Amino acid sequence: MSVPTRSILCGPLLAICLTVSTAAEDIEGPLQQIAKCGPNGTGSAAARQAAQELSSSGIEILPRLLEAMNTDNVVAANWYRSVYEQLVRREFQKTNPEFPRRQLREFVESSVHRGRPRRLVLSLLDRLEPQFRESFIATQLADNEFRQDAVAAVLKKGDALKQAGDTAAAAKQYQRAFQAARDSAQIQSAAAKLKSVGHQVSIVDHMGFVIDWYLLGPFDAPEKTGFDTPFPPEKQADLRATYTGKTGDAIAWKRYSTEDAMGQLNLVSAIAPVKEAVGYAYTEINSPSEQPVQLRCGADDNLSVWINGEKVFARKQWLNGTRLDRFTAPVVLRSGKNKILVKICQGPQHKNPAVPNNWSFQLRLCDETGGPIDIRSALPDREPESNP
Repeated sequence: MSVPTRSILCGPLLAICLTVSTAAEDIEGPLQQIAKCGPNGTGSAAARQAAQELSSSGIEILPRLLEAMNTDNVVAANWYRSVYEQLVRREFQKTNPEFPRRQLREFVESSVHRGRPRRLVLSLLDRLEPQFRESFIATQLADNEFRQDAVAAVLKKGDALKQAGDTAAAAKQYQRAFQAARDSAQIQSAAAKLKSVGHQVSIVDHMGFVIDWYLLGPFDAPEKTGFDTPFPPEKQADLRATYTGKTGDAIAWKRYSTEDAMGQLNLVSAIAPVKEAVGYAYTEINSPSEQPVQLRCGADDNLSVWINGEKVFARKQWLNGTRLDRFTAPVVLRSGKNKILVKICQGPQHKNPAVPNNWSFQLRLCDETGGPIDIRSALPDREPESNP
């Protein structure tokens, strides 16, 4: 009895499909076992056995393994990476390595995946397709993981155009880099390069730094008591009021606008070179509509922030320094006027007397990517205010 040709053809194909399907099912148990491990050796023995099982699989499990690497569990991620490296190393030892290139490209191109595995895949694609990185990075100006790489590539392209004498084309590349940059060094570099080809830009406007304030201080705050001690401006920010300051003298609000390119206010020069003290900054801004934004700030030593009378941020952390976007908090601006009050603490002198007793803060309002939003300064003349 003859066997139908169709049956002969389907048999091997069905076997292959069943093998792949079975392999995919077989790895779920080990993946979940690794997912249960944690710090201090929790579940490490079971995770080691599971990793050994996964390492004996074929390269076809790579896409599923990469999905598993999108985890907050650092210990598990390290186990997954170990398996990944073994699979990749073994595949490259073959005469004709067969990697799932399409899935790899899709993985690295998707910003929903975590940065660490995406960079692993990018390095792998570098070996498989040497031209991929350059073409890929150039398109990633809006990607949080690869943004910095992309900005660097665009700046380099602008430099080449400038050197070739095409300043108009160079300016376009520098402008692209400036608009996308979120790293302070790259922002300033892009602005300087634009200036070199005749284009002036405002870092302050682009980043949403708040630079126009009324300042008040210093109030006396022995040792590190300032953070937890409420002073009068927290109840009522009256710009015409006077208070008793640290030395017993009267202190009053004074208007101050920083000229720092990155919006940082030096309170040592703006208020006084003191230690164990508290200062306040008050401003108002206009928003064209109600909008969710990000408050990004930092201070030396620490700060608390009220917007429209509500405390939206406070961090009791001494000697942590002022640096770009040190802290982030989601806030909602009202349509129209918004009142902002900031409390900045100054602690004791550093135990090493050679370390300067800095006192500063930096604050900006931006979108969730760190980009600009539509707001305008609306700082009033010296008028009484009933709420912070």
